[in-house]
Amino acid sequence: MPDSPYEWPAELWERLRAAAEDEPESVTAAIVRDLVPDGGTVLDVGAGTGRASLPLAREGYRLTVVERDPGMIAGLRRQTARWGVDVAVIEGSWPEAAVEAGRHDVAMCANVVYDVADVGPFLAALNAAARRAVVVEMTPHHPWQSLAPYYRALHQLERPGGPTAGDLAAIIEEELGVAPTRREWSGPGSLRFSSFDELVEYQRRRLVLPRERTAELERLLQADIVRDGEWFLLGPAERTLVTLSWEASP
Repeated sequence: MPDSPYEWPAELWERLRAAAEDEPESVTAAIVRDLVPDGGTVLDVGAGTGRASLPLAREGYRLTVVERDPGMIAGLRRQTARWGVDVAVIEGSWPEAAVEAGRHDVAMCANVVYDVADVGPFLAALNAAARRAVVVEMTPHHPWQSLAPYYRALHQLERPGGPTAGDLAAIIEEELGVAPTRREWSGPGSLRFSSFDELVEYQRRRLVLPRERTAELERLLQADIVRDGEWFLLGPAERTLVTLSWEASP
């Protein structure tokens, strides 16, 4: 049987977070900062290793994060130790962790909504956790859409084109009765791999391909590999991101 495509090696997200340190401030962080009052609090749901929210903690904002993956939490704690910042960490899933997390001035999540099976209650709980506003970062289309040509070549099947940021905005309006503000911007894109083999193994899992077909995948990916210094990337170093934000409704 192929390995699960839903495993998330924390070190890959730490590399993406480190790459973001060399980039201008993210639009998401700027939006959150504009919405949080002095001495206010931020809740980051599905924080991963902290790419989206840890810079805010470094500036002195009080940050609580919810994350269900122990590996991600370990990576986040390593970074908080390096920066000397204090972050409240809740290990759990959302919205199950909502009661423990409590209410904050701004509730945010970044690149999480694609993996939410029932997005309505997820968004409602985010909205209820926010006193002022909610901020959601995502890509315009599902991030695995770029794998569609490989999936077609390997499985002779088409992947769905959605969901999209527009789909999520429509759900927010339907579920919460508010039309979110949308900002598009460019930020760090492809995950960074230390070797061609590491990249191939990661994509093999994403493409639900058995190990005995690895050589076939290597030939398919070879022409699309991009080198960025020491790193191997599949696709451009930058990608388009979308940040949706809205005032929390009662």
